[in-house]
Amino acid sequence: MEIAEDIESLVERLETATKQLKKAKSKEERAALGNYIFNIYEAIGVIAHIPIYTTEKNVFGSHKNYRKFYKKAFIDDDRILKNFFENKPYHQWLIGNIIHDVSGPLDEVVENQYGFNDHISRGEFLEIFNEFLKELRLGKEFDKFIKNVGVYSYDTELKPDCGGYMLHNPVNRDTDVFVGDLEYNVSSLCTLVHEFGHVYDFSKFDGDILEYNKFLHQSFYLEVPSKLFERLLMEYLIKNDIYAGDAKDELIRIKYNGYSTLIASYVVSLFDYDMLKKHKHEKYSMEYIYSLIKDSFEETVKYLLDEVGTLDVRDNYIYAYGDIISMFIKDMVDKYGFDNDMILEMFDRRDEIFSQEFLDKYDVNPEKYSEGYQKELKLLQK
Repeated sequence: MEIAEDIESLVERLETATKQLKKAKSKEERAALGNYIFNIYEAIGVIAHIPIYTTEKNVFGSHKNYRKFYKKAFIDDDRILKNFFENKPYHQWLIGNIIHDVSGPLDEVVENQYGFNDHISRGEFLEIFNEFLKELRLGKEFDKFIKNVGVYSYDTELKPDCGGYMLHNPVNRDTDVFVGDLEYNVSSLCTLVHEFGHVYDFSKFDGDILEYNKFLHQSFYLEVPSKLFERLLMEYLIKNDIYAGDAKDELIRIKYNGYSTLIASYVVSLFDYDMLKKHKHEKYSMEYIYSLIKDSFEETVKYLLDEVGTLDVRDNYIYAYGDIISMFIKDMVDKYGFDNDMILEMFDRRDEIFSQEFLDKYDVNPEKYSEGYQKELKLLQK
């Protein structure tokens, strides 16, 4: 794996996808390719610092396809909200109890500092990354798959909404990873590994385009493999004393960000359907939101909500459940490797919105999550 120095491969990806769009035979395929093409245009723009102006035609093929895509997006949003409210008591129970159990232990370590944000040479950075992947024993198929995965750095000032992302063409499986302001340090290594969790996920995807679209736009499982890879990386670095101080600082940052997402997810569960649907389009200020919940939270919750930045149901819950479920899958990986029942069943259920049945089957509960959390914090003592 190398860090790409130019956008030539991305331009080729764009040309290929545009040709595929012209030949697409179903609305699902046109929607998937339109979404991919839009994001490739954006990626080229933020990497090359080129202002790119897209049209409905060059992204979706026609105004009609564009309208169908956004009509489907609204339908997906409604379906997610309705499913969320059907399961709201469960979300409140699971997330509320986890918050209660982990807030104290996190408070004890959140101000600690162990490392110095050391610079890693390019060669050593790539060597650590490749050795980590080898340690996971993901198989020859995955090793073959990632040979064609591009890795790019981009300016986060031009795309401030995320620290990294991955793009995947479901028709020919072209896949690329993007790391914001990539530097050769543990923080960028963690972002890269997080995105390769998505790469692993999509490398194992063998469904059709309809299942792909459901997974990409509706599933609550989207962030599980990436959060799993983060967990595995932190343990790998600390136990092998590889920039362990910086890895411990990164572990605390991950825990703090995860806690913020859990809080935001719990806050989301306090509001009614109409408010959440309206917030999707109008974006209430965090000050207004705090005024509605101040009797239930200390004022410091405002800072956590500001860092999360949104109360969109799925934006929060994919990370909350990515964190929670990956804790349990990590235990299964430690015992049985990646071909374990829990991760394989999750892959089979990719296109589901949310399933309490799945979590109950694998005994996902606050007590066991807290045990895993405490075990991870003990890495700070090594």
